[in-house]
Amino acid sequence: MTSEPDLSTPQARRRARTDARLREALRAFANDPSIEPTVAALARAAKVGRNIIYTHHAGVLDALRKLQAQRAQATETTAGEADRIRTALRDAKSCNVALATHNASLLKRAVEAEQRAERLERRNAQLVQQLDRMRRPVPIRSSAELHDPSAV
Repeated sequence: MTSEPDLSTPQARRRARTDARLREALRAFANDPSIEPTVAALARAAKVGRNIIYTHHAGVLDALRKLQAQRAQATETTAGEADRIRTALRDAKSCNVALATHNASLLKRAVEAEQRAERLERRNAQLVQQLDRMRRPVPIRSSAELHDPSAV
């Protein structure tokens, strides 16, 4: 059971207004991640001195520390995730290099195989022509026809 603060004295009312300004500034810090949550920044935003926060507003100081811890944890999480992404990117790049090297070697083998096939096809054509020449019938001439130039 919490009791409401006694606002009967001017000091209590001033402390309540200061607490409200500090909490409003703290909410602004929580909603804007670009603002660094420090005691000095909170004091500037609420237009109070830092000592007031330390001496009279321990609850606000605790909330500020909690916000700082949340931001630190979020930063660590983001940094860890960034490290994992960098590692995955590095692995993907090395895999890409390995695949490119493998593809280049396969391409070289394919080109060499095509060149060899072309050489073998030309050699086959030469051998077929030679075989055709060897299979042609050779006319047999008599010895008289060999010496007679008009017999041709």
